[in-house]
Amino acid sequence: MSKLADAIKRNQRTESTPMGFGAARPAAKPSMLVGFLGAAGDVVKARDAGADLLIVDARPSGGLSKLLGASNELPADAFKVDTTQVQSPAGAFADPDAGGAKALKDKGFDFIVFEPENTPAGALLDEDMGYVLALTSSAEDSALRAFSSLQLDAVFYGDMPSPLTVGKQADLMRAASLVGKPLLVRVPADVSSEDLQCLRGAGVVGLLVNAADAVTKVKETVAALPARKAKRDDARPMVSLPRGQAPAEEEADDEDE
Repeated sequence: MSKLADAIKRNQRTESTPMGFGAARPAAKPSMLVGFLGAAGDVVKARDAGADLLIVDARPSGGLSKLLGASNELPADAFKVDTTQVQSPAGAFADPDAGGAKALKDKGFDFIVFEPENTPAGALLDEDMGYVLALTSSAEDSALRAFSSLQLDAVFYGDMPSPLTVGKQADLMRAASLVGKPLLVRVPADVSSEDLQCLRGAGVVGLLVNAADAVTKVKETVAALPARKAKRDDARPMVSLPRGQAPAEEEADDEDE
C-alpha cells in the first residue's frame, strides 16, 4: 500500500467512541485531507504549512526531465523524514514512461498523478507505487467503468466546479461511483464551508491548493466543518408477522353429533 492510500484510509477511518464515564473523548479528526499541487520550489513551504500530501507539477515542457535531473528546483530536504509524525506522501503530476516512473520512485516520490491519454501503460506496473488518475471532463461512463480495473489510489477530478450546482455535484458523485475511488479536487483558498460539505458528500477526500498560505487557510476551514452525518438506512416499511405459535386448526365437527 502506498503512503497516499494509507493516508486516505487513516483519514476516512471512523474512530470508535470511548466507553465509560471517565473516558476522555479524542479531539475531532479533520474529515478531509488538504494537500499542495504546484511548483517544486514551493514544496518545502507547503510541507512546513502542514500539507497532508505534496504533489509537484511536472507537466510543463521538460518539467519531468528537470525534476529528475541534477538542476531541478526541488530542495534536497523536500521529503525529509520527521520521526515525530507521519510523513506526508509526495507525488509528481507527470506522464512518465516505465523508466521515468522508476526514477521518480528512486527520488523519493510515493505516487504519480497521470493523464491516461499520454501515459504509457507500462508506467503503472510497479505495485509499490501509488497512482492517481487525472480525469478528463469528457470521460464517458464506459471509460470510467474501465478505469475502475486499474490499480488506483484516487482520482484527480481537477478544479472544483464553480458555482457548485446540484448538477455539478452529481457529476462528482458519478465519477466517484463509476471509478470506485475517492476524489481529489483543487479548490481556491477562500472555498466556503458549504461547498466543502457538498464536496465531502460527493466522495471528495482530498483538497489541493497551489500555495503554502492557502494550505493553512483551507485546513482551518476543514477543521471547522460539522461532523459527517450517519447515512440513513432505507426507511421502507417492512411487514413482520409475530413469531408466536400458529393458531391450532379447529377440529372438524363430528358429523355424528
